[in-house]
Amino acid sequence: MDGKGDAHRKVIVERIEFDRPVHLSDSDVEQVIKTANESEWDADSPAWVDALAEIGLRSAWQDQGYFKIALDAHAQSIGGDSNHERFLVVVHIINEGPQFHLGDIRFMGGTAIPEAELRQVFPLREGEFFSVRQVRAGIEGLTKLYNSHGYVDFTATPETNVDDNLQRISLMMRLDEQTQFRVGSVEIRGLDPSLEARLRSIIVPGEIINMEPITAFFKENRSVLPPRGLDNLEIRRNVRTGIVDLTFDPRSCP
Repeated sequence: MDGKGDAHRKVIVERIEFDRPVHLSDSDVEQVIKTANESEWDADSPAWVDALAEIGLRSAWQDQGYFKIALDAHAQSIGGDSNHERFLVVVHIINEGPQFHLGDIRFMGGTAIPEAELRQVFPLREGEFFSVRQVRAGIEGLTKLYNSHGYVDFTATPETNVDDNLQRISLMMRLDEQTQFRVGSVEIRGLDPSLEARLRSIIVPGEIINMEPITAFFKENRSVLPPRGLDNLEIRRNVRTGIVDLTFDPRSCP
């Protein structure tokens, strides 16, 4: 053993070449390379090439509406040292497929929040390029919206209906609201009185729990809070009663 533990030679993608003209801009390709080189991929493991093809390249096409892109990527080493290996990535385009737009979008299973509000936080609009990244952003927006109304276990699952003739993808968002929670007991220990007063002002017994301002409080005050910050906040749910009890105690964490 050399004593380096998990140290490995890092992947450096020098450039990406395609075997035919493609519908990706130079800036899109540069962003894929930048993201790849910010990753800690192991040059001695071939798995990184599949990750680049799936997470980087395929996602870039799908964000432009090319939902059925099919490609294959191969890496060629162009030199390196004991810490890095530089690669040329050659991409064979099997089929870009048609460019899809969003058809209609529907929400099923939710009753607590008006559909107009749900649509407002979803970034995709009918007729725009269908973007997987924007669908993920929509799920994040829906989750944040429901969390602000006390639905801390909310989930949203997308289902697609692809129309190859019209080159449109309709989207169904299945919403599982779960239980709406209110604040029960609040215990705060080992915190400066002024900070404790501010934290108690946003965690009020009887009110609907909203994690966003709580998370913001810990982020904004992390320089003066005990180590581990939000990790010191214990949240105990009672699904039957819809009550969450909270305890902040930095002494309880290792």
